[in-house]
Amino acid sequence: MSRSSIGEDRGASAADVATAWAIAKGTTPIIGVTKAGHIDGLVRTHGIELADAEIAELEALADAADVDTRGSWEHDM
Repeated sequence: MSRSSIGEDRGASAADVATAWAIAKGTTPIIGVTKAGHIDGLVRTHGIELADAEIAELEALADAADVDTRGSWEHDM
């Protein structure tokens, strides 16, 4: 599974899925909209509810790619 395959099931882009993941983690992303098409993505994002397994898969993909998904305010426990 990947960001794009999760999105394909919902008619959403990888960017839409990434934004939905950020929202699912309890953040409020600040998104710059420079093109009208970006608004469509935000509307799609609003309708995406990721299952716990999908969130875990996205985080595993990030770990495999050595991407730190923690916010700068989060500390190791």
